[in-house]
Parts: sequence; C-alpha cells; structure tokens
Amino acid sequence: MNDAQTLSPVLPNETEEAARRLLSKACEREIVLATAESCTGGMLASLLTDVQGVAHAFDRGFVTYTNEAKNEMLGVPLELSEPVDAVSREVAIAMAEGALERSRAHIALSITGFADKGREPGLVHFGCARKGRTTAHREEHFGPIGRGATRIECMRVAVEMMTEML
Repeated sequence: MNDAQTLSPVLPNETEEAARRLLSKACEREIVLATAESCTGGMLASLLTDVQGVAHAFDRGFVTYTNEAKNEMLGVPLELSEPVDAVSREVAIAMAEGALERSRAHIALSITGFADKGREPGLVHFGCARKGRTTAHREEHFGPIGRGATRIECMRVAVEMMTEML
C-alpha cells in the first residue's frame, strides 16, 4: 500500500510501511515527532507528513544545512561543527536535543552526514532524543552509493530509530 504519496516512486515499500506503523503508534500513544535534517534536506519531514490520517503526529522539521543554521535554529555550538566536524556524533546529538527543546515534540530525530561527497561519502550520524531519556546515536557507513541512495537509506534508519525510541 503506497501511503507516502510524494516519496512513493523512490521509497522501498518496507520503509514506507515502517513509517506508517511509526506514525500510527505515535498517534495511539499521543507522542509528537520532530526532525532536524542536514544531508537529507527535509526528506524525513516530507515522509512523516505524507501518510494520510496519521501525519498529525508530526510537529515540525528543521532543515539546517549549514553550521550557522544548526547554531541559530537548534542551538548547536559553532565550536562543535567548525571547521569540518559537522558530521559527528556530538553534532547529531546536539541537533536532536535542540529540535526537542525547540518544538512541542516528545521525540526528535537528527541526521547529519555526507550524502555523496566529503571526507567519507555515505558517512551519516543520527541522533534520537526523547524527553526523560538518554539521547541515542547511530553511525552508518553507507559507502559511495550516491546522494539519492544515501538519502533513501537514511529514511530507513531514521524510522527505525524513532520506532525504537517509542
């Protein structure tokens, strides 16, 4: 069943179904979600708002592509991300925690990485914060599979992490 209408042509059915289950569970538990994205450019927010009937579990998404945006919108200290360390465990955690603090969400997921260029193409760090819990971190090495494929893989990991944090 293709619930995520905007991303359906490129999103694997398993990821789409996992997103639907995540949103349904969040609605049942009255849990609100938020995102903080860099290399995925808002793709996760798009996925979470595409599923009809359960998208109201989503509060907001922050697209923070530059270090300055991460600092201004999420409160990520510039010294964490400059000059070249924006793709790191520390930044992913700070992004997730910043999104949680600056939204009405109970769970916030962050993504920062190198989609196709950088010191290691396909290196992506994820953070997942929930009020009252320790922020989770995950590091993935997708390899030089290209920008689009890396972003699609990020959707799978992000939905998995948010589901685990429920």
